[in-house]
Amino acid sequence: MDAMRRLILLLPVLLLAPGAALAASIPGSPASPPVAAATPPPAAGNDAINGAVAGVLISTLTEQFGGRAVSLMLDSVNVQPASISDCIVSGEGRARIDGDPDWIGFRFSTLYDTTFGSAAYPDISLGGVTGDERNVPNDPALLRQLDDRVAERLDGEFSGQPVRLQLDSITTVEAGTRYLRINASGIADFGPEGTTPTRIEALYDRRDGAWLRVNYELGASGGLQSLPALAGS
Repeated sequence: MDAMRRLILLLPVLLLAPGAALAASIPGSPASPPVAAATPPPAAGNDAINGAVAGVLISTLTEQFGGRAVSLMLDSVNVQPASISDCIVSGEGRARIDGDPDWIGFRFSTLYDTTFGSAAYPDISLGGVTGDERNVPNDPALLRQLDDRVAERLDGEFSGQPVRLQLDSITTVEAGTRYLRINASGIADFGPEGTTPTRIEALYDRRDGAWLRVNYELGASGGLQSLPALAGS
């Protein structure tokens, strides 16, 4: 996916007051009810920008979380001009999945087209926003699953060329009571073809035993690629 491709928003987005939650409904699954934060920080930007950005964030997270309904709250929005017709919009927010009481913090960045009032496919980084996260010991079984899935994807992407991951930095963070967020970095070893730096960001649902989001990046600035959400072993 090209991180700068533009999305024409097909689902109507209503921007609520700063700190109010937005929700997307998946066919056959009821939408999560809006939930307001206790004392939300003020968001910035006008309603058109905030609405377009919120809509594309909901659409992207719903896709990356395997079609699960997502409620979203924007805590801060920063707008910087990029060209005559484009702005870079970045900030922080929180997301809930399928109405779960736990909120997952995230940071985002996207390009907003002022002419068409649309936002591009965003870069989203989970974690590091809310204060209820804590480091926990790495689970060897989960790390093997994660390694196998990324290696299998790389094997298919590079036409069956053997790939071996060597992850030398791995952290597991407990996000609320249900989710584990795993960040890892190291190298992807392509044998005679050499090695390249690699980075992995993943979100695991302990209750359902499912990987909700697995993103990987090859090279220093190759851009994160997403794997489909998959059930755990």
